[in-house]
Amino acid sequence: MRFMNSRRTMSRAAIATATAAALIGITACSAPDEDSDSAAASVTAEQGALPVTITHNFGETKVEAEPARIATLGPGDADILMALGITPTTIVPFNDPTGKNVVEPWNEKYIAENTPVSLGQATQDLGADIPKALATNPDFIVAVNNAVSQEQYNNLTKAAPTIVRESQYQDWLIPWAASTAEIGKAVGMPEKTQELIDQTNAKFDEAKAQYPNMVGKKSAVIISGADGSISIFGPGDGRGQMLVELGQIFPAELEPLVTSGFYGTISNENLNLLNNLDQVVAIDWEGSNEQLKNNAVFNNLDIVKRGGVVYLDQRIGSAMSVPTVLTIPWAIDQVAPKLGA
Repeated sequence: MRFMNSRRTMSRAAIATATAAALIGITACSAPDEDSDSAAASVTAEQGALPVTITHNFGETKVEAEPARIATLGPGDADILMALGITPTTIVPFNDPTGKNVVEPWNEKYIAENTPVSLGQATQDLGADIPKALATNPDFIVAVNNAVSQEQYNNLTKAAPTIVRESQYQDWLIPWAASTAEIGKAVGMPEKTQELIDQTNAKFDEAKAQYPNMVGKKSAVIISGADGSISIFGPGDGRGQMLVELGQIFPAELEPLVTSGFYGTISNENLNLLNNLDQVVAIDWEGSNEQLKNNAVFNNLDIVKRGGVVYLDQRIGSAMSVPTVLTIPWAIDQVAPKLGA
């Protein structure tokens, strides 16, 4: 599977497991990275919100008091904390898997001065980046938006209390509001977190009111592959979630194409199925949209000829792939005018 700017498009088999001895040794002996000294949490828990017990996929985690240093291991986990005024010690970038570029338009005002340590490979190889996270000496670990194994969780909890996704959701298929609520509750700020959720939902409502032409349209997100195949993403994917919350519909007749939880592949022979849509949203990944525009079979589709394809650049696609209370408002401003044109 290709990374394709999504927190959920990595191979789960590639997620390595760090040993308990290695994790404990790094935690006990390594000093925090120099750049992470300033990246410490600033939590002001709401009255009566702590202590709190968080129930998740691997049991329960009790948070006794305000954490001072929070490491995040999932794409989007850091966004939620930053929106709450908390600077984490680590961040998982999702537009640049190399980890070199963690500052994006939606988060730059939060980390322009205190940049957390980048865990650039955590979406593809979480086990390899765990020691790097523990080197920041966290006293609390948030790994909600990643695929965490039981063994990895057990090792993490030896270093600090850790929370992962709630059990009713699958890895990489966690609704943005659910992960936001869980993390906000864990740091003792449930009321402020609900305000953020309400504000974000209001942004969706405002966009639908401003661009009523996009509401009710049948649509789907696609990305062209290097081998000429085309991937289609269902409503469980972050990009699919965005379209649904903007009032669009992923048609039931295309659901059988989504064979891998949140995405599937359409062969050139079956591309005519896209003609039943009102809009196709093509997201770029390292030049994939240019490749799509040069696909003769795709260009011969009725939906292409009638102007039903909306092309989005890689940065917009990345923001959509990890919907959070920070990425959603920014992405809506870029996407809604195009969908409602």
